[in-house]
Order: sequence, then structure tokens, then C-alpha cells
Amino acid sequence: MSDIQLVSFVAASILIIVVPGVDFALVTRQTVRYGRRAGFVVLAGLFVAALVHATLATAGLSALLVSSPRLYTVLRIAGALYLLYLGGSILWATRPRRPVPAAQPVPVGAGGGGETPSAPPEPASAADEPHVARRSFVMGITSQLLNVKVVIFYVSFVPQFVTSGDGAAARTAVLAATFIGLAVLWWACYILLIDRLHAWLTRPAVLLVIERLTGVILIVLAVRIALTR
Repeated sequence: MSDIQLVSFVAASILIIVVPGVDFALVTRQTVRYGRRAGFVVLAGLFVAALVHATLATAGLSALLVSSPRLYTVLRIAGALYLLYLGGSILWATRPRRPVPAAQPVPVGAGGGGETPSAPPEPASAADEPHVARRSFVMGITSQLLNVKVVIFYVSFVPQFVTSGDGAAARTAVLAATFIGLAVLWWACYILLIDRLHAWLTRPAVLLVIERLTGVILIVLAVRIALTR
């Protein structure tokens, strides 16, 4: 591969990476909601899934998947259903709830010696809870593994920069690793940027908009994927 081809590949890869998609919605939502640790856990899931896709593409298995209409359809529908589930779950969690009635004040001298109830303890950071980390990782790896657009990327885009013949598999692996490295660098910088804005983004009104917008985006992407042939 010439230097011009490599530069062209890097430039095209950057454009593909920065275009918002499923990964953008999930990384943004988890980082805003639970902090940068959750964002990096999502990134870890995306990274592992990208390695799987790159390995399959290098071995030529991704091309077999795309060439099989039945397998391709199964993957496409599975990916759409998963995004529909994620989007629906997020929207359901933001549904209006009935306000909890305030506790009646305890009059002085009526039981408990007239002591004022203590304030509830501060909740622990959700990003430190194991189930949040597990869910963030599952979100990242599952959404990426079931993303047919990623499969098509490795089957149709990367081979344009690889000449056939001896060493083609090795060159494919190098380009795939380059793309993954650029993606990880971009997402790491993006997560740190969100973390700097965390105080503003976690304001109740802003957070509610982000939650609902994420749910809508995931559902729209699910419908688009399901209708894509």
C-alpha cells in the first residue's frame, strides 16, 4: 500500500468514526448517566466486538456471512430487535410517575422522643455498581457484534485499500487495527470531553432530554436497520 492510499484510508476512517450512530448514542448516554467509567466500559465492549469483526473479516468469514441472504437477515433482524429493546427500555425508564406523597411530620412528643428524622444517606455512585459496568459492557459488545453496517464496512470498505495476492490477509489486519486504534482514540477523547461537561449535562432537565433522545435515536436506528435490505 502506498503512502497516499494509507492517508486516504485514515482520512476516510476518521469520517466514518465521527459520524453519529449506535455507538455514539450508547457512549453518550452511559457517560452522562453514570460517569466516564461507564463510558470507558462501553468502549471496552465496542473494542472487543471490533476485534471479533476484524478477525472474521481477515479470515474471510464476514464475506461468507454477507453472501448468505439468510444469515445476513438473521443478523440484521437480531441487531434491530436489540436496539429496539434498548431504546424502549430507556424511554420506559423516563415515563412520568406518580409523585410519592410526602411523609407527614411527626409532632413533638409523639413517639420517637420528638426527634427529627435524619436525611437519607447519599446514594453510591451508579458507575461503581457492578451491574452498571456489566450492562455497559454488554451494550457495547452486543450492539457492535449485531451491527450489520460494521460487517459491511469490513467486507466492502477495507478491501478497497488492499491489493490481492500474497500478504493480503496481513494487510487487511493492519488496516483493521489502524481503524480500531483511531476509533478508540476518538471515543476516549469524546468520553473525557463529556466528563468535563458532566456537571451541566447531569442537570435534571438536560439529563431527561438526553435519556429520551437516546431512546428515540436507538428506536429509529432499529427501524432503519430492519427495513434495510
